[in-house]
Amino acid sequence: MKQSLPIREALRIFRFTLLIELGILGLGFLAVSHLGATAGMAVLLRAGPTVLLALLVLPPWLEMPLGRWFLALTLGLDVFFESLMSAPFFFDRPALFPERLGVSVSAEPWTLRVAVEPFFFLLIPLVLLAWAYGRRGALRGSTWAALLHLATGYWALQRDMLTRDFFVGAVGRITLLYAVPLIVSVLAQRERRQHSELEAAHQRLRRHAAAVEQLATSHERNRLARELHDTLSHSLAALTVQLQALRSLLVNDPEQALEAVDDISTLAREGLEESRRAIQALRLDPLKTLGLVGALRGAVQAFQARTGAQADLSVAGRELELTDEESQMLYRVVEEALTNVEQHAAAQQVTVRLAYGSDRVDISVQDDGTGFDFATVEADRYGITGMRERCEMIGASLDVYSRPGGGTEVWCSLER
Repeated sequence: MKQSLPIREALRIFRFTLLIELGILGLGFLAVSHLGATAGMAVLLRAGPTVLLALLVLPPWLEMPLGRWFLALTLGLDVFFESLMSAPFFFDRPALFPERLGVSVSAEPWTLRVAVEPFFFLLIPLVLLAWAYGRRGALRGSTWAALLHLATGYWALQRDMLTRDFFVGAVGRITLLYAVPLIVSVLAQRERRQHSELEAAHQRLRRHAAAVEQLATSHERNRLARELHDTLSHSLAALTVQLQALRSLLVNDPEQALEAVDDISTLAREGLEESRRAIQALRLDPLKTLGLVGALRGAVQAFQARTGAQADLSVAGRELELTDEESQMLYRVVEEALTNVEQHAAAQQVTVRLAYGSDRVDISVQDDGTGFDFATVEADRYGITGMRERCEMIGASLDVYSRPGGGTEVWCSLER
């Protein structure tokens, strides 16, 4: 059975802690080896349980059969060993370790400094239990450690090996055994709850982004449908009318029929060019490779090559980080504006300006062409509706300024 992430994290920390303890014990044995066999034996006795735990925990041979209980059992065993090793430091050591075993009472000041060290080692498995199994693991581990502490105290009491302040100190130590793991379990639970909330928010954001992308795709399809209707459909309809007229001219006026053939050829080429332009817009996505500035520069250069008009791009300010959707919509607005200039304006000079502010992006396309009067043209004659829809999708505003003979300026502004 696959273990949960907290259990895997706690097991990884437990193994790392065991390696550190083995390293410390090895250094300790080297440090006291010159003090005699008694000191070396004391370090070996301290190292015995740690080595046993390392043999059980570091290899993976028990982890698979025990599953999620592997960590709990090994940590419980560690609590047992640490409780047994820490208990003698709180008893009457001269009674427990008589001088006939080589332990001098004169070493009391040094032993007092290290008396609580095994007790703090006892907190390590309790904290890991709290982290891996939550509040329930903290309570069970702390209760197990407290029972062991009281049991060893009772054993020492029967043999008159307790100091007078043992019970007072035991209350404080047991309180600490419960307090620290419970605090860790509460913090771990809160951290995991926050992580779950962030993960849920991330999933909602992904679903929202997918919905926005789908909506953008739908809008793009509608725009392309309008463009194909305005270009290819009109061209085909005009070709049909011209071909019908050609049928009559071939019988009645052959010379006029030849002129009609030239007109039909011109109309067919224009329709073919418009169709190719629409298909190219579907295939290419220069924003992915060139970015917004590079894509705009390529669009301006392509416009100049097609029309022969002078076209310039100016960029001001420090570039802001835009989303893919924002860059895509801004680019398409400029592309639509350049298409309008090419088809209707007869302009000789076109300027595209891109200006970055601290919290906004402004793009304008200005030409010196024929211009138009809003009152005398249809609302969507120049694709203004499509450009406004693009701007609304990213929260931008669009303004169009024009007058007959005075050129046209399309202004798009996006505030972040």
